[in-house]
Amino acid sequence: MSGNNGYKSNGSALNIPRKCDVVVIGGGPGGSGVATLLAKEGFDVILLEKDKFPRPQVGESLLPQLWKFLDLLGVSEKILQERFLAKSGGIIAWDDHVYQVRFTEFGYTNPDRLGMHVERDIFDDILLKHAAECGARVFEEVSFVKADFSDSQWPVVSYMDKRGGSVYQGEIACRYVVDASGYAAVLARQFGTRKVVSELSNYLGLWGYYKDSLYLGVDQRSHPVSDAYQVKPVTFVRDYQDGWIWHIILRESASVGLVVNRGQMKGKGKQAQEAYLREVCATTPILRDLLVPATLIEGSMFFRPDYSYYSETVSGENYYLIGDAGGFVDPIFSQGVQAALYNAAVSSIAITASFQRESRRAFYSKIYENQMLQYYGFARLLALGDFGKAGVNADLVRSMMHMLPMNELELTMAAATTTDRSGNLVRMAREAGMFEKFGEGFGASKLVKVDQLAL
Repeated sequence: MSGNNGYKSNGSALNIPRKCDVVVIGGGPGGSGVATLLAKEGFDVILLEKDKFPRPQVGESLLPQLWKFLDLLGVSEKILQERFLAKSGGIIAWDDHVYQVRFTEFGYTNPDRLGMHVERDIFDDILLKHAAECGARVFEEVSFVKADFSDSQWPVVSYMDKRGGSVYQGEIACRYVVDASGYAAVLARQFGTRKVVSELSNYLGLWGYYKDSLYLGVDQRSHPVSDAYQVKPVTFVRDYQDGWIWHIILRESASVGLVVNRGQMKGKGKQAQEAYLREVCATTPILRDLLVPATLIEGSMFFRPDYSYYSETVSGENYYLIGDAGGFVDPIFSQGVQAALYNAAVSSIAITASFQRESRRAFYSKIYENQMLQYYGFARLLALGDFGKAGVNADLVRSMMHMLPMNELELTMAAATTTDRSGNLVRMAREAGMFEKFGEGFGASKLVKVDQLAL
């Protein structure tokens, strides 16, 4: 292990060391998380982030399960101090039915430890600065170029430093490389192992931010955002053609987005995409009511293609792919950040063990691979309602059902039951003995049927 230095995000490119224990690519939750955990273990960690934080990210809904990972990182108090909006659950309108999921029904009763609606630019910036304060050496505006693994003991990461308006190329020798580059998936693309799931490659995400939107509260009524600290919000989700829509109230705006068939956007430029988003928001029941007093913030629209992909290889003796860099599935029920931090925790354990017993590092890599594929498969089953395809191992998913805390699995079952995608999840849970263990109403019995929303 090498000694840790302080936070260095600016200055001459010469302050990027030429050697360290671990290079982390990407400063999102996964990258910040693994950098924090490894730095706390005393490893010399260098984190390279191509952007300058805070950078734009989609406004996001987070589940209460996330707090155990924030506790592990030691960042919970900083998150609480930011006073993000607490969310009490979700309201889902699907196939002409409306259901409410209340976190309190699943044992989440601490008002400070519910879900959250967060501005991801701020949330991610807190996690990145925390990683630096824990000893990781963070360099923003430094882009990954390639990784050379020809020397299995000392891989070399090439980078391009763009700080201060100049460009400098350099290299870092390290023992392990962690790819937390998100959608860029830099190692999977370098290896040629990134695969788009063909039957889902026709989908994309489109979202924007609305000013002065109303929101749905835990009381099933609409409210102005000024009420959000008194009447806790829910995340609103509804079906749309063969995709879905989200509405997430934030402190100064609302994140509103669609997952739609690519054919809907064929031939449409940015202006036409924005017009489409406006039309959907103005004509879709419930959503249109929430947006009556609202206006779309100019220049706030974003676009993301390829809504399901995975890497055929997620780890090796000297590298790990975590979060979206290893696989991405449409996070219809807020699995994205949680998955990244879960991967960060497991990969940090594997890397720490590999430093302690280098002869066993292939074994620890395989353990991580199984854990990562378990989570990917579970997320795919929840979001898409299928399994046994495209990087998913059904046996691993069934075994994960036995590993999850009962309330987390029950909450997942309840959320999935509200959509038309729950069939395979129910079947797999039955095969895993969950209904025999917990009863036939497992999950679904705690849903609240909503007869009418007060809009």
